[in-house]
Amino acid sequence: MSRGHKKVANYTEDLVGFALESFLSVISFPRQRFSIEPFSRGRERWLGADARLFSNIRGFRPFYMQFKRPCAYPDFSRARFVKDRQKLGLEASPHSLYFDLRDKQASHNDYQHNILLRLHQKLQSRGIGDAAYVCPLFLDRAAYRFHLQMSGLSLWPRFWRQYPYELEDILLWDSGRTLSFDRFPVLAEHITVPPHASVTNARHRYSFTENGTELCFHSPEALPGGASNLAKFLSYITRDFFADGEKIRPENASQALKEIIAATEVRPQDGIYLDSADDDAIGNWFAWGDYLRTEYEIEQYALVSWRD
Repeated sequence: MSRGHKKVANYTEDLVGFALESFLSVISFPRQRFSIEPFSRGRERWLGADARLFSNIRGFRPFYMQFKRPCAYPDFSRARFVKDRQKLGLEASPHSLYFDLRDKQASHNDYQHNILLRLHQKLQSRGIGDAAYVCPLFLDRAAYRFHLQMSGLSLWPRFWRQYPYELEDILLWDSGRTLSFDRFPVLAEHITVPPHASVTNARHRYSFTENGTELCFHSPEALPGGASNLAKFLSYITRDFFADGEKIRPENASQALKEIIAATEVRPQDGIYLDSADDDAIGNWFAWGDYLRTEYEIEQYALVSWRD
């Protein structure tokens, strides 16, 4: 969709979330008892069977993504952010892509951006995950769908092997200790932008090149090393996960959740309802994820290690 020189991606942020959730959910590793799980569910959807299943968790790392869709302006545009980039010596040709921050709702105590920032800071300080904006580098829905399909089709020949679903031996597993997400080309076509500073209003945006480089925050402020792609983001989160890296375990899950909620500065009166008895720690994690998704459209995922 175009508005003058402005071009807006012809798909929604919800589509980005659905596409990536579908893609990531098929990456499972039966021999290593590892999976990537959406980690949010309302209390009314939490059943006894769920509790039995998730009682088999050995450890997990949460991570958070706020999905964005890109907009773009050409280098000859008089848009202010294009001029900002040119003054800072950043690439603006042939187009600059960007996304805006989301405004605060009347019921919110703070901006979505600041919630995501505090999640990023807390998780990085603990070494147990991360939080970032995730935005495709495609403006056209058909091109985006094509690249997703091609990444899926690239796996098709492997489905005729003896162990068709054990993708870690074929694409992801490297010497038994690391995950090579860069072997999924479509993940490199999503820029990830960890929030870098708090804001007092939503009149800001992040801009970048068509290749997802030369990040700028408008202010303006050049952030040359402030972005990566989704493959690198996931690789960072999974570093040393299969060794002795830090994990949240069932016995400390309640305390870890309390610390993360406290770090975000979400108040009890803001509508987050947890089981105060602490006897359903994983259920509380799901309730927290449901709250973030409902109130701030921040999606909670987890890398999960399962018991044998």
